[in-house]
Amino acid sequence: MIAPLLPEERDGCLSFSLGGEVTLKLLQDALGRFSGVLDVLRESHDVNIDWMVAGLDHGSVSAAVRAVPLDDSAASRVSTLCHEYLDAATSIQRGHADFTFPLHRQMYQLVQLADEAHPLVIATDGQQVDIRAPVSLKGFEGPKQYVTFGTLRGRIETLSRHKKLNFRLYESATGAPVTCHMSPETEETMRDVWGYIADVTGTISRDSDTDRPRSMRSITNVEPVEEGGPGGWRRARGALRSNTPAEVLIRRLRDDG
Repeated sequence: MIAPLLPEERDGCLSFSLGGEVTLKLLQDALGRFSGVLDVLRESHDVNIDWMVAGLDHGSVSAAVRAVPLDDSAASRVSTLCHEYLDAATSIQRGHADFTFPLHRQMYQLVQLADEAHPLVIATDGQQVDIRAPVSLKGFEGPKQYVTFGTLRGRIETLSRHKKLNFRLYESATGAPVTCHMSPETEETMRDVWGYIADVTGTISRDSDTDRPRSMRSITNVEPVEEGGPGGWRRARGALRSNTPAEVLIRRLRDDG
């Protein structure tokens, strides 16, 4: 038997239920995969929300969470999160998954738990997707990435809190957003550099194909970088005043060096 799902009146809730006999190891695995889906949902929309536990049932694995918006912008996106949660499960069930979407990748990991002995239900807002057999999709590969320790320079934006402090660093070299994770005790430090350019040092996960950074954890240092003012390049251009041609000065410096 699959554990009871949420009543329809609980709008804004996301749940999953895995039937059959459940060991402690399977429980931990299932909750971890469910949490991964929720993290991708929040990060892909860059919304400031908390996932609050709305229901847990024993026997089978059955868990539900409610999206609690922390600002007005997030409140308007809750219905979209619910729709995409169910749509990802539907796409995978029908064999139409697109693994260029991180949400489809994470949902596929959760759906992989289903088999004849462990039927899976994905549900939200009174709708559900039933998966009662293994789903095998060609073309799925785990994320290709490698981890290094280093420093990224970029503008710090989009602070949010979900268990840990997260922020987005828009890298100066590419303009691409990098999700950075810090511990809550560093919140005051981050407030001082929000909106500014900084050098952030930590463990960087990079895409193996493009070498672009995906995320950063275990951050050890955040150092603000002084930005030049408008027109500063003009002052630098005239820093050295001489009637001697530039090519002559360069040659002399080279010969003297």
